[in-house]
Amino acid sequence: MKKILSLVLAIFISGCTTHLTDLSVVSNKNINLETINIDKLPQKKGVVGRDEKFVFLIIPLGHPTIKEAVNDALKKGDGDLMIDTSVYVTNWWFLIGQTGIEVKGTVVNTKGEQK
Repeated sequence: MKKILSLVLAIFISGCTTHLTDLSVVSNKNINLETINIDKLPQKKGVVGRDEKFVFLIIPLGHPTIKEAVNDALKKGDGDLMIDTSVYVTNWWFLIGQTGIEVKGTVVNTKGEQK
């Protein structure tokens, strides 16, 4: 009985993450890359940005967007450009749930001082 209960509980609280794509460079701002050297600008590696929306029963209460996930990462990393970015779709659900988009990568501050 304990094994069955454990299995049912694991199914109910489990979620799913799917790798959607990789992006070399992504930003929501206008940036002139011709005049800058990205390697010499301030960078923060491993920054994660998310946009998540709740699901009630089978009704989504909004739709997550890559734009908002990137904005979250840029804000957390104090920059305006992301490089080497991976995009993931995440979700979990049981009566209530959550769906989201997550971006992971290196945030670059192009307005920062060049070394």
